Amino acid sequence: MSTSTHDEHQQMVKDCENRESKLTDWERGFIDSISKQLAEGRRLSVKQAETLDDIWERVT
Repeated sequence: MSTSTHDEHQQMVKDCENRESKLTDWERGFIDSISKQLAEGRRLSVKQAETLDDIWERVT
């Protein structure tokens, strides 16, 4: 897995938010949570980044 940058993560979050109808309730909560985390300038953990990658791959 490649290491994504903060900007790439923000774009992936936007992509997921734009396809919200494809997300589960849990995924919506997760995306909302990491969106706030990124907005505060905090980096994602490796696990969060992997989960975001998995969700993004499924919905895009």
